[in-house]
Amino acid sequence: MASFLSFLSEVVGAFLGTDGETGATLVLSGNSSSVTFPVAPPSFDVENSYNNNVVNVNSLGDINMIGKRGLKTLTFSSFFPAQYYGWETNYPSDDPYTACQKIDDMAQSGQACTISISGTSVNMSCTIDNFKYGEHDSTGDVYFSISLKEYRYIMPATDTINDVTGLKSRVSEAVQESSFVAVAGNDTMDNAAKAIQRNMSIAKQATNRINLYRAMVKSGGIDVGTVIRTVKEGVKINDKDLILW
Repeated sequence: MASFLSFLSEVVGAFLGTDGETGATLVLSGNSSSVTFPVAPPSFDVENSYNNNVVNVNSLGDINMIGKRGLKTLTFSSFFPAQYYGWETNYPSDDPYTACQKIDDMAQSGQACTISISGTSVNMSCTIDNFKYGEHDSTGDVYFSISLKEYRYIMPATDTINDVTGLKSRVSEAVQESSFVAVAGNDTMDNAAKAIQRNMSIAKQATNRINLYRAMVKSGGIDVGTVIRTVKEGVKINDKDLILW
């Protein structure tokens, strides 16, 4: 059995192109938990739509009307190993069905998730549109395919009339909850900036960014794979309060 597993490890390692080297790390976080996929998929697809529209104009013919960008989608397939083979991209932290249950819970939580892929520009808020899994053999490994769609946070920007001056005043932008996963290549200041830049007005960003940076350094820094969540009250690291506004 040991020799067979060794042979299987070599075959799959060659197929996935790992050969003992660490590949991309994919992390899906949400609903106060996260799943680090043990086996990097051999490929993944990011699709962008831009909603351009072709219209026909008399005497001119077809004209391409440039539209606004649509929502990105990301799809990939892989599997959760039932045992540690030795060639996984990341050591499995959960058994296959626990990992599947976490993803199911994220999909049904009513909140956006975050997907990140190390070594790429993929790090976005998303919803889980489809998640299919099952066993294909007697190993206990659980194979899956997943489809994710970008989630865009909407910040309020309504003008109101001041009762005293009669002038328009900008309503303060409420801090919207969002989260992301720290990836390799981003330093502490990068993580501090990303944690607040989509959640508050530009006027407030500079001071809060420095304060958050100091809090991150004081806590010992941010490790790759750490879930950083911004909420109305402040910033949480792996669901523990780091700083309060």
